[in-house]
Amino acid sequence: MGVVDTLVDLRENTLRSYGIEEDLKKTFPERTLRDAEIRKSARIWAEGFDANSLLALGGAMMRFDPRPKLASIRSKVLFVLSRTDAHFPPSIAPGVMAALKEAGVDARYFEIDSEHGHLASGLDAAKWEPTLRRFLSELQTVT
Repeated sequence: MGVVDTLVDLRENTLRSYGIEEDLKKTFPERTLRDAEIRKSARIWAEGFDANSLLALGGAMMRFDPRPKLASIRSKVLFVLSRTDAHFPPSIAPGVMAALKEAGVDARYFEIDSEHGHLASGLDAAKWEPTLRRFLSELQTVT
């Protein structure tokens, strides 16, 4: 198996874990068509992606701890998660929010009620758009 084929498999698994199947059910109700679309999307991504990027990202994830840097955040923060995100589940919110508060960061949390997992912020943008608009509007009024 070549590098591109390995990347295709990796991306396909990633897309599935993001919740892509739920989104594609409307357009591709048949499982075989849905599978083919996911595979096609994964191949397009894999053919244009540098596999070395995964090594760099993986290394950064293993070595970087953002907690000591939280106190240097000077802007307000809107922390948004999806109810069904398997990668960043809402169960992490209390810990993240507590760490931000302890560091003196003005942060708010919003949870998107979505079936689209990790893709919810884009696919269900309308569900959190009012919260984002309010947040940005409040930032503009600060001088």
